[in-house]
Order: sequence, then C-alpha cells, then structure tokens
Amino acid sequence: MRKVLRNNILRRAMLAAFVFSAMFAHAQDAHFSQFYSTPLQVNPALTGVFDGKFRLSNTYRSQWGGIGEGYKTIHISADLPLAKGMLGSNYFGLGFMMYQDKAGEAGFASTIFEGSLSYVAALDDQSDNFISIGFQGGFNQQSIDLSKSTWDNQWNGNQFDPSLNSFESIQLEQKTYIDMNAGVMYYYVPDGANTFNIGASMSHIGAPNVSFFTLSDAPMYRRFTFHSSGEFTLNRDKYAWITPKVMYQQQGPHKEAVFGAFFKNKIQFKSRYTNYKKEAYFHLGAFYRWKDAVVVAARLEYNMFGLGISYDINASQLGNLASSANAIEINLSFTSYVKRGQHSRHFNKMPRFF
Repeated sequence: MRKVLRNNILRRAMLAAFVFSAMFAHAQDAHFSQFYSTPLQVNPALTGVFDGKFRLSNTYRSQWGGIGEGYKTIHISADLPLAKGMLGSNYFGLGFMMYQDKAGEAGFASTIFEGSLSYVAALDDQSDNFISIGFQGGFNQQSIDLSKSTWDNQWNGNQFDPSLNSFESIQLEQKTYIDMNAGVMYYYVPDGANTFNIGASMSHIGAPNVSFFTLSDAPMYRRFTFHSSGEFTLNRDKYAWITPKVMYQQQGPHKEAVFGAFFKNKIQFKSRYTNYKKEAYFHLGAFYRWKDAVVVAARLEYNMFGLGISYDINASQLGNLASSANAIEINLSFTSYVKRGQHSRHFNKMPRFF
C-alpha cells in the first residue's frame, strides 16, 4: 500500500513539475535525435535543399513513458524546390512544418504550424558552392487541460480530491502567438558522391510571450542553432560513405550538443522479372548528446521511401530514476527523385539528404 501511494505521489510530483514549468518558466523547444530527418525544424535555409522534386518527412518520439504520460512528440514536414532550371543555377524552396510536443497527464502541449521560404544561389560558375537563405513563420500555440491537473491544496491527507478548491488563478488554457525564424547555410557539392554543408539559424526572433497569465510576461527564449554535416565516399566504386553530423543549440540557459556519424552502404540487387538493377542504401551510426544520452541509429532508403529508427540511452543522472528516461524515435520519409536523364534540365546538384 505504501509503495502504491509513494508511486502515486511521484507521478503527481512529475505532473506538477510539468505544469509549473509550463506556466512560470521560459518555454523550451522540442528536440529530436534524428535531427537530420527534421531539416525545417533545424534551419529554414534547408527548405528545398535536397536531391529530388518533393520531400515528406514524419517523425515520432516517445520518452519518459513509464511516468504518467511522459513526452510524446510528432513532426511532419513537406518541402520542394521551385523554379529549378529557370534561374540558371539558382532556385527557391517552399515548405510547411507542423509538430506537437505533449507532456504529462495534464497534456501540456506546444503545437507549431509554420511555413518556410528559401532562396538558393550558386557562388561560382561551376555551381559547386551554394548559399541558402531561409525564412519561416506561422501561428503557434501552447495549451494545457486544467481539468486533468491536480494541486497540493487538493491533497486531503490520504489521496488527491479533485472536488477540493485548488485556489489557483490561471486565466488561460491556450496561448496563441505569431513566431518568426530565419537561417543561412553554405553547401559544397563537387560531384554526385561527396557533399558538405554548414549553417546557422535563429528561432523565435520576436521572443513571443507564452505566459498563461494575462498580466504576466514570459517571453520565449530565442534559440540559436549551428549545424554541419557531410557525405564522403570511401572508395572509387562509390558504394560506401561516411556521413558525419554535428549540431549545437542554445536556448536561454539550456544548451545541447550532438555529434556522431553514419556508415552508409549501397546495396544493389537485380529485379525478379528484369535484369535492371535496383539500389538501396543502409545507414548505421551512433551519436552522443553531450552529458545526456548515447544514440544508436539505423536508416534504410529504398527507391523513394526511407525508414529511420533511433534509441536514446540516457547517460545523465536522470537515467538513474527510471529506464523510461530512454527514448525511441521513428522516422518515415518519402522523396520524389529526379530521373537520371533529367538532372541537367532540373539542375539537381544538391545533397541527397540533410
């Protein structure tokens, strides 16, 4: 009985922490271990920068599932390059992103709806070096379901009694605000097998107020992101690559640094009914999120579809509390590629993916 009561109190304490952090502290953005699969969330300058006509990405992340409802995050983005072949080596990128991060039994949620626009320009006549500038904006919302929340004043000595007055004076259950982001990126594509990019972005440029109290001010911290990645072939036949990736983010006092690499291998096999060869790409890698977690990840790409799976092994002190501190993340993607004979007309000298 005491163990059940203790676990119940722990869950309620975690819930209270979620609620109070939402109402009194400066909000934080959601983060993804497979950040390379959520390019529009990293930098709007990545909009439309990929080897293809259309890209769709869907990511789901779950963490702390053993305590209450934990954290659940879903991300969907779609983007495409525009006017390729009409502006020489330059083109535009257009995209849309939606993601929602929900935490705790009270359902504290951050919902993001943003559109992005980028412009990519070649820096030399050979079209090996490019610079991209991107802008992003939309209407976002933070919300909480107060009917599911409990407070210390509702503890009657034996259990939580929701009929008791909480004596809390929260005026809002939803907060909608306008948000703006911007970024810049440089990338180098000397051939079809090697690429390199480096970029930076700033999110929440206007530091919008996200307080649930009408007469208080809780501006969201601006988020600064720096990222770089590459894809370098390991042999002349171009069937193996090393793909290092690194990202650093800072949002107010909160910092995050992630670095690691994939080993990428091309697999060829013949069709069952014809002699045409089909290609698939398999990625296996590991990343380290500084003072937080070790991430093991794998990805399979076949034709226009991709499947990525990662698992976070918590390496911080929080990991000692429960195994639910670990996280699992799944990404599904679709990329409509340009046919080999149409590359010159569409001008597709771009990285295969971020």
